[in-house]
Amino acid sequence: MPADDLPVDDVLIAYGDACATLTPRIKTRLRALGPGSILEVRTDDPAADEALGAWSRLTGHPIVAVEHLDGRRAAYLIRKR
Repeated sequence: MPADDLPVDDVLIAYGDACATLTPRIKTRLRALGPGSILEVRTDDPAADEALGAWSRLTGHPIVAVEHLDGRRAAYLIRKR
């Protein structure tokens, strides 16, 4: 499903954060959302594809879309389980 078709419930702008600090911030933001809600996470961490994929598998919160915004930045849409 294209990212444009998904309703986003909250946005976390995390440019400059490495995954070691990013994933705890995602957990905190998701905690405030209801089941099925979508959190958009914007990051410029080059390791985000691999790290957020692993985090998603471990936590059960699926990444439902990824949009690469430019050479460094990307937006990940994460659905709260």
